Amino acid sequence: MPDLPLPTLEEATEELLRLLPEGFPVRNPDAFSAFGTYLRLAAQVGLDVRAALRALLPQLFVTTATGAWLDEHAKGLGLARKEAQPARLRARVVGTGSGTFPPGALFGVGELRYRAEGAYAPGAEVELVSEGVGARYNLPPGTRLLPVTLVPGVEELEVLALVEPGADRETDEELRTRCILSWPALGRGSTYHAYMSWALEVPEVRKVVVLDDHPRGQGTVDVVVAPARGLPSAELLARVQALVDERRPLTVSALVRAPTPVSLGLRLRLHLEAGAAPLSEWAERVRLFVHGLGIGETFWPSRLMDHLHGFPGLKAVEVLLPTGPVAVAPDALLVPGNVEVLT
Repeated sequence: MPDLPLPTLEEATEELLRLLPEGFPVRNPDAFSAFGTYLRLAAQVGLDVRAALRALLPQLFVTTATGAWLDEHAKGLGLARKEAQPARLRARVVGTGSGTFPPGALFGVGELRYRAEGAYAPGAEVELVSEGVGARYNLPPGTRLLPVTLVPGVEELEVLALVEPGADRETDEELRTRCILSWPALGRGSTYHAYMSWALEVPEVRKVVVLDDHPRGQGTVDVVVAPARGLPSAELLARVQALVDERRPLTVSALVRAPTPVSLGLRLRLHLEAGAAPLSEWAERVRLFVHGLGIGETFWPSRLMDHLHGFPGLKAVEVLLPTGPVAVAPDALLVPGNVEVLT
Protein backbone atom coordinates (compact mmCIF):
# COMPACT_ATOMS: atom_id res chain seq x y z
CA MET A 1 0.00 0.00 0.00
CA PRO A 2 1.25 3.58 -0.60
CA ASP A 3 3.04 5.29 2.25
CA LEU A 4 1.25 8.16 3.97
CA PRO A 5 3.75 11.06 4.03
CA LEU A 6 4.41 12.72 7.36
CA PRO A 7 5.60 16.34 7.01
CA THR A 8 7.61 18.25 9.59
CA LEU A 9 5.93 20.64 12.01
CA GLU A 10 7.10 23.65 10.00
CA GLU A 11 5.79 22.14 6.75
CA ALA A 12 2.43 21.46 8.40
CA THR A 13 2.36 25.02 9.70
CA GLU A 14 3.00 26.35 6.20
CA GLU A 15 0.12 24.21 4.89
CA LEU A 16 -2.24 25.84 7.41
CA LEU A 17 -1.02 29.31 6.48
CA ARG A 18 -1.80 28.65 2.84
CA LEU A 19 -5.36 27.73 3.81
CA LEU A 20 -6.03 31.14 5.37
CA PRO A 21 -8.31 33.29 3.18
CA GLU A 22 -7.06 36.47 1.51
CA GLY A 23 -7.32 39.43 3.82
CA PHE A 24 -7.13 37.39 7.01
CA PRO A 25 -6.21 40.02 9.61
CA VAL A 26 -3.52 38.00 11.43
CA ARG A 27 -0.77 36.30 9.44
CA ASN A 28 2.29 36.54 11.66
CA PRO A 29 3.61 32.94 11.90
CA ASP A 30 6.36 33.77 14.38
CA ALA A 31 6.64 30.94 16.89
CA PHE A 32 6.76 33.36 19.81
CA SER A 33 3.57 35.18 18.87
CA ALA A 34 0.16 34.12 20.20
CA PHE A 35 -1.10 33.45 16.65
CA GLY A 36 2.04 31.48 15.78
CA THR A 37 1.69 29.38 18.94
CA TYR A 38 -1.95 28.43 18.23
CA LEU A 39 -1.11 27.83 14.57
CA ARG A 40 1.59 25.31 15.56
CA LEU A 41 -0.70 23.65 18.08
CA ALA A 42 -3.26 23.09 15.32
CA ALA A 43 -0.52 21.81 13.01
CA GLN A 44 0.71 19.40 15.68
CA VAL A 45 -2.82 18.00 16.12
CA GLY A 46 -2.95 17.39 12.37
CA LEU A 47 0.44 15.67 12.51
CA ASP A 48 -0.71 13.42 15.35
CA VAL A 49 -3.78 12.41 13.34
CA ARG A 50 -1.62 11.64 10.30
CA ALA A 51 0.81 9.61 12.42
CA ALA A 52 -2.07 7.60 13.89
CA LEU A 53 -3.48 6.92 10.42
CA ARG A 54 -0.03 5.99 9.14
CA ALA A 55 0.29 3.39 11.90
CA LEU A 56 -3.30 2.16 11.61
CA LEU A 57 -3.80 1.81 7.86
CA PRO A 58 -1.37 -1.11 7.34
CA GLN A 59 -3.21 -3.07 10.04
CA LEU A 60 -6.46 -2.93 8.04
CA PHE A 61 -5.16 -5.29 5.34
CA VAL A 62 -4.07 -8.93 5.57
CA THR A 63 -1.04 -8.27 3.38
CA THR A 64 0.42 -5.68 5.78
CA ALA A 65 -1.12 -6.37 9.22
CA THR A 66 1.07 -7.61 12.07
CA GLY A 67 0.74 -9.11 15.55
CA ALA A 68 -2.69 -8.99 17.18
CA TRP A 69 -4.16 -7.19 14.16
CA LEU A 70 -3.20 -10.08 11.90
CA ASP A 71 -4.68 -12.49 14.47
CA GLU A 72 -8.03 -10.69 14.10
CA HIS A 73 -7.91 -10.99 10.31
CA ALA A 74 -7.18 -14.70 10.72
CA LYS A 75 -10.16 -15.14 13.04
CA GLY A 76 -12.40 -13.72 10.34
CA LEU A 77 -11.18 -16.50 8.05
CA GLY A 78 -11.66 -19.21 10.67
CA LEU A 79 -7.92 -19.50 11.35
CA ALA A 80 -5.82 -19.16 14.50
CA ARG A 81 -2.11 -18.65 14.97
CA LYS A 82 -0.17 -21.85 15.72
CA GLU A 83 1.19 -21.57 19.25
CA ALA A 84 4.56 -22.85 20.41
CA GLN A 85 4.57 -26.43 21.70
CA PRO A 86 6.96 -28.41 23.94
CA ALA A 87 8.76 -31.48 22.64
CA ARG A 88 8.13 -34.98 23.99
CA LEU A 89 10.95 -37.52 23.69
CA ARG A 90 11.36 -41.23 24.36
CA ALA A 91 14.72 -42.16 25.91
CA ARG A 92 16.57 -45.17 27.33
CA VAL A 93 17.93 -45.15 30.86
CA VAL A 94 21.68 -45.71 31.12
CA GLY A 95 22.74 -46.56 34.67
CA THR A 96 22.78 -49.15 37.42
CA GLY A 97 19.92 -48.21 39.72
CA SER A 98 16.13 -48.39 39.81
CA GLY A 99 13.57 -46.17 41.44
CA THR A 100 11.25 -43.25 40.79
CA PHE A 101 12.36 -39.91 39.39
CA PRO A 102 12.16 -37.22 42.07
CA PRO A 103 9.59 -34.46 41.41
CA GLY A 104 10.88 -32.03 38.80
CA ALA A 105 13.86 -34.18 37.82
CA LEU A 106 15.72 -32.51 34.95
CA PHE A 107 18.06 -33.84 32.28
CA GLY A 108 19.80 -31.70 29.72
CA VAL A 109 22.22 -31.15 26.90
CA GLY A 110 23.74 -27.70 26.50
CA GLU A 111 21.12 -25.20 27.64
CA LEU A 112 18.17 -27.46 26.84
CA ARG A 113 16.31 -29.03 29.79
CA TYR A 114 13.80 -31.92 29.92
CA ARG A 115 11.59 -33.17 32.76
CA ALA A 116 11.35 -36.88 33.60
CA GLU A 117 8.62 -38.54 35.68
CA GLY A 118 7.66 -42.03 36.82
CA ALA A 119 9.73 -45.13 37.45
CA TYR A 120 13.10 -45.93 35.94
CA ALA A 121 15.42 -48.94 35.67
CA PRO A 122 18.56 -49.79 33.67
CA GLY A 123 17.64 -50.10 29.98
CA ALA A 124 14.04 -49.01 30.59
CA GLU A 125 12.36 -46.52 28.24
CA VAL A 126 11.01 -43.29 29.72
CA GLU A 127 9.31 -40.21 28.29
CA LEU A 128 10.66 -36.68 28.65
CA VAL A 129 8.97 -33.33 28.17
CA SER A 130 10.94 -30.21 27.33
CA GLU A 131 10.95 -27.52 29.97
CA GLY A 132 10.50 -24.85 27.30
CA VAL A 133 8.73 -24.71 23.96
CA GLY A 134 10.00 -24.56 20.40
CA ALA A 135 11.57 -26.61 17.64
CA ARG A 136 15.04 -26.30 19.16
CA TYR A 137 14.03 -28.95 21.73
CA ASN A 138 13.66 -31.58 18.99
CA LEU A 139 16.71 -33.81 19.45
CA PRO A 140 17.89 -36.54 17.07
CA PRO A 141 18.13 -40.17 18.21
CA GLY A 142 21.38 -40.95 19.95
CA THR A 143 21.61 -37.63 21.80
CA ARG A 144 22.73 -38.17 25.39
CA LEU A 145 21.08 -36.19 28.17
CA LEU A 146 22.97 -35.78 31.42
CA PRO A 147 21.25 -35.41 34.80
CA VAL A 148 20.83 -31.83 35.99
CA THR A 149 18.99 -33.11 39.06
CA LEU A 150 20.72 -35.89 41.01
CA VAL A 151 18.92 -39.17 40.27
CA PRO A 152 20.44 -42.16 42.12
CA GLY A 153 21.73 -44.84 39.76
CA VAL A 154 21.12 -42.89 36.52
CA GLU A 155 24.17 -41.83 34.52
CA GLU A 156 22.39 -40.46 31.45
CA LEU A 157 19.40 -40.84 29.14
CA GLU A 158 19.84 -41.75 25.49
CA VAL A 159 17.23 -40.29 23.13
CA LEU A 160 15.49 -42.98 21.08
CA ALA A 161 12.79 -41.05 19.24
CA LEU A 162 10.88 -37.82 19.02
CA VAL A 163 7.34 -38.67 20.16
CA GLU A 164 5.78 -35.22 19.72
CA PRO A 165 7.90 -32.54 18.06
CA GLY A 166 8.24 -29.14 19.65
CA ALA A 167 7.13 -26.22 17.50
CA ASP A 168 7.87 -22.51 17.41
CA ARG A 169 5.05 -19.95 17.51
CA GLU A 170 3.83 -19.20 14.01
CA THR A 171 5.36 -16.03 12.62
CA ASP A 172 3.38 -13.21 11.04
CA GLU A 173 4.56 -14.21 7.56
CA GLU A 174 3.56 -17.86 8.07
CA LEU A 175 0.11 -16.87 9.33
CA ARG A 176 -0.28 -14.32 6.54
CA THR A 177 0.48 -17.04 3.97
CA ARG A 178 -2.25 -19.26 5.42
CA CYS A 179 -4.73 -16.37 5.39
CA ILE A 180 -4.04 -15.67 1.72
CA LEU A 181 -4.20 -19.38 0.83
CA SER A 182 -7.54 -19.82 2.61
CA TRP A 183 -9.50 -18.18 -0.22
CA PRO A 184 -8.51 -20.57 -3.06
CA ALA A 185 -8.90 -23.43 -0.60
CA LEU A 186 -12.62 -22.68 -0.15
CA GLY A 187 -13.32 -24.36 -3.47
CA ARG A 188 -12.78 -28.09 -3.35
CA GLY A 189 -11.10 -28.05 -6.73
CA SER A 190 -7.75 -29.71 -7.29
CA THR A 191 -5.62 -26.57 -7.03
CA TYR A 192 -2.06 -26.05 -5.89
CA HIS A 193 -3.06 -23.48 -3.25
CA ALA A 194 -5.85 -25.63 -1.85
CA TYR A 195 -3.49 -28.51 -1.07
CA MET A 196 -1.00 -26.10 0.50
CA SER A 197 -3.70 -24.58 2.71
CA TRP A 198 -5.00 -28.00 3.83
CA ALA A 199 -1.53 -29.26 4.74
CA LEU A 200 -0.68 -26.10 6.69
CA GLU A 201 -3.77 -26.56 8.88
CA VAL A 202 -1.82 -29.25 10.77
CA PRO A 203 0.12 -27.34 13.47
CA GLU A 204 3.46 -29.15 13.03
CA VAL A 205 3.60 -28.58 9.26
CA ARG A 206 5.66 -25.51 8.39
CA LYS A 207 6.97 -26.38 4.90
CA VAL A 208 4.86 -27.53 1.96
CA VAL A 209 5.48 -28.12 -1.73
CA VAL A 210 2.72 -29.39 -4.01
CA LEU A 211 3.67 -31.35 -7.13
CA ASP A 212 0.54 -31.10 -9.27
CA ASP A 213 2.04 -31.96 -12.68
CA HIS A 214 0.98 -35.63 -12.46
CA PRO A 215 4.15 -36.88 -10.65
CA ARG A 216 2.91 -40.51 -10.50
CA GLY A 217 0.80 -40.51 -13.64
CA GLN A 218 -2.38 -38.85 -14.84
CA GLY A 219 -4.60 -37.57 -12.02
CA THR A 220 -1.95 -37.69 -9.29
CA VAL A 221 -0.78 -34.99 -6.87
CA ASP A 222 2.06 -35.23 -4.34
CA VAL A 223 1.93 -33.07 -1.21
CA VAL A 224 5.44 -32.88 0.24
CA VAL A 225 5.48 -31.65 3.85
CA ALA A 226 7.99 -31.09 6.65
CA PRO A 227 8.06 -29.58 10.14
CA ALA A 228 10.17 -26.56 11.05
CA ARG A 229 13.22 -28.79 11.51
CA GLY A 230 14.12 -32.11 9.98
CA LEU A 231 11.76 -34.63 8.43
CA PRO A 232 8.14 -35.47 9.27
CA SER A 233 7.26 -38.49 11.36
CA ALA A 234 5.02 -41.26 10.04
CA GLU A 235 2.30 -40.08 12.43
CA LEU A 236 2.46 -36.53 11.05
CA LEU A 237 2.26 -37.75 7.45
CA ALA A 238 -0.76 -39.88 8.35
CA ARG A 239 -2.60 -36.92 9.87
CA VAL A 240 -2.00 -34.72 6.84
CA GLN A 241 -2.97 -37.58 4.51
CA ALA A 242 -6.26 -38.04 6.36
CA LEU A 243 -7.04 -34.32 6.05
CA VAL A 244 -6.22 -34.26 2.33
CA ASP A 245 -8.22 -37.46 1.66
CA GLU A 246 -11.25 -35.88 3.30
CA ARG A 247 -11.20 -32.90 0.91
CA ARG A 248 -9.53 -33.95 -2.34
CA PRO A 249 -11.61 -34.49 -5.49
CA LEU A 250 -12.62 -38.12 -5.98
CA THR A 251 -10.80 -38.26 -9.30
CA VAL A 252 -7.42 -37.30 -7.80
CA SER A 253 -4.89 -39.63 -6.20
CA ALA A 254 -3.19 -37.40 -3.61
CA LEU A 255 -0.14 -38.68 -1.73
CA VAL A 256 1.28 -36.91 1.30
CA ARG A 257 4.96 -37.73 1.72
CA ALA A 258 8.21 -36.56 3.22
CA PRO A 259 10.81 -34.66 1.18
CA THR A 260 13.95 -36.46 0.06
CA PRO A 261 16.67 -35.49 2.56
CA VAL A 262 19.95 -34.18 1.16
CA SER A 263 22.75 -33.88 3.72
CA LEU A 264 24.63 -30.59 3.54
CA GLY A 265 28.15 -30.67 4.97
CA LEU A 266 29.60 -27.28 5.88
CA ARG A 267 33.09 -26.08 6.69
CA LEU A 268 33.62 -22.46 7.71
CA ARG A 269 36.43 -20.26 8.95
CA LEU A 270 35.37 -17.44 11.25
CA HIS A 271 37.32 -14.32 12.16
CA LEU A 272 36.01 -13.39 15.57
CA GLU A 273 36.40 -10.47 17.92
CA ALA A 274 37.60 -11.00 21.47
CA GLY A 275 34.77 -12.20 23.70
CA ALA A 276 32.67 -13.60 20.85
CA ALA A 277 30.49 -16.66 21.36
CA PRO A 278 32.22 -20.08 21.38
CA LEU A 279 32.56 -22.05 18.16
CA SER A 280 29.93 -24.57 19.26
CA GLU A 281 27.36 -21.77 19.38
CA TRP A 282 28.34 -20.58 15.90
CA ALA A 283 27.99 -24.15 14.61
CA GLU A 284 24.47 -24.30 16.05
CA ARG A 285 23.63 -21.02 14.31
CA VAL A 286 24.77 -22.57 11.03
CA ARG A 287 22.56 -25.62 11.63
CA LEU A 288 19.57 -23.38 12.41
CA PHE A 289 20.11 -21.57 9.12
CA VAL A 290 20.05 -24.85 7.19
CA HIS A 291 16.93 -25.95 9.10
CA GLY A 292 15.29 -22.75 7.93
CA LEU A 293 15.61 -23.64 4.25
CA GLY A 294 12.41 -24.67 2.51
CA ILE A 295 11.66 -27.77 0.48
CA GLY A 296 13.37 -27.43 -2.90
CA GLU A 297 15.25 -24.31 -1.78
CA THR A 298 18.83 -23.77 -2.92
CA PHE A 299 21.62 -23.15 -0.41
CA TRP A 300 23.55 -19.97 -1.18
CA PRO A 301 26.81 -19.38 0.75
CA SER A 302 26.28 -15.62 0.58
CA ARG A 303 22.97 -15.92 2.41
CA LEU A 304 24.60 -17.93 5.19
CA MET A 305 27.31 -15.28 5.48
CA ASP A 306 24.69 -12.51 5.74
CA HIS A 307 22.86 -14.54 8.40
CA LEU A 308 25.97 -14.99 10.53
CA HIS A 309 26.90 -11.31 10.27
CA GLY A 310 23.65 -10.57 12.10
CA PHE A 311 25.27 -11.85 15.32
CA PRO A 312 27.75 -9.77 17.33
CA GLY A 313 31.44 -10.59 17.48
CA LEU A 314 31.97 -11.67 13.86
CA LYS A 315 34.47 -9.73 11.75
CA ALA A 316 34.53 -11.98 8.67
CA VAL A 317 33.46 -15.45 7.54
CA GLU A 318 34.77 -17.76 4.83
CA VAL A 319 32.63 -20.63 3.55
CA LEU A 320 35.24 -23.26 2.66
CA LEU A 321 32.71 -26.00 1.88
CA PRO A 322 30.61 -26.02 -0.23
CA THR A 323 32.38 -23.70 -2.63
CA GLY A 324 29.18 -22.61 -4.36
CA PRO A 325 25.39 -22.88 -4.28
CA VAL A 326 23.80 -26.27 -3.66
CA ALA A 327 20.59 -26.81 -5.61
CA VAL A 328 18.16 -29.64 -4.89
CA ALA A 329 15.14 -31.17 -6.59
CA PRO A 330 11.73 -29.54 -5.99
CA ASP A 331 10.78 -32.32 -3.55
CA ALA A 332 14.14 -32.48 -1.71
CA LEU A 333 15.14 -30.81 1.55
CA LEU A 334 18.62 -29.85 2.67
CA VAL A 335 19.39 -31.03 6.22
CA PRO A 336 22.49 -30.24 8.27
CA GLY A 337 25.29 -32.74 7.84
CA ASN A 338 28.71 -32.43 9.42
CA VAL A 339 29.26 -28.78 10.42
CA GLU A 340 32.90 -27.80 11.06
CA VAL A 341 33.71 -24.29 12.26
CA LEU A 342 37.34 -23.15 12.32
CA THR A 343 39.11 -19.97 13.37
